[in-house]
Amino acid sequence: MSGNRLTALALAVLATFATAASAADLRGTQGPDGSPSEAGFFFVHLGAAGLILDEGAEIYAGGYRIADGDISIKSHLTFAAEVGYYFTPNIAVSFTGGFPPNVNIEAAGSMEGMGRVGATTYGPMTVTAHYHFTGWGRLQPYIGIGPAFMYVFDSKDGLMGTLNIDNTMGVAFQVGADYMISDHWGVFVDVKKALLRTEATGFLGPAPIRADVKLDPLVLHTGVTYRF
Repeated sequence: MSGNRLTALALAVLATFATAASAADLRGTQGPDGSPSEAGFFFVHLGAAGLILDEGAEIYAGGYRIADGDISIKSHLTFAAEVGYYFTPNIAVSFTGGFPPNVNIEAAGSMEGMGRVGATTYGPMTVTAHYHFTGWGRLQPYIGIGPAFMYVFDSKDGLMGTLNIDNTMGVAFQVGADYMISDHWGVFVDVKKALLRTEATGFLGPAPIRADVKLDPLVLHTGVTYRF
């Protein structure tokens, strides 16, 4: 999926949220026990996000697979924001995006010790629909599912020259909970598991290189909830 299409999708989702919110009555979003009493309000999750990748690659040089050749990417932190809208007290949709982290891609497996394959700056994004469980008072758990995206802003050469990593799209599963301290403020913990595959190409000396890459990040997101 191209960067322009990803940007257009993100803007469309945000525009939908904004239109719905401007038409809604945002008063009295919570009942006496802290659970949502009605629909029609925005929420925002802001906080740190840790990304733990279940990475792996099948690497081909000149059309032949490098036996046991692999990659390694260390876990990393970023700042993430989730913006969502409640259509009913139980059903909400949200867009999540993170500040683009820069990560090194290291050679692993039979290629371990050969150094850095390259580096990339990428933007992780999801659009998820979720079900919020009511009747738990101020503790409000939820589950969700939706498409996940990775947009590659930049790639830098290392062991591989002319490194190019494709943008990609997959699916994300979500589970989390808000704990509301007041009508507007709370804290949250959110876990997303995305299934993402991409392709990287480049050169190792004169030999063309292609890698079928598995990323499958686990995203641990926590911070502050605000409803309005």
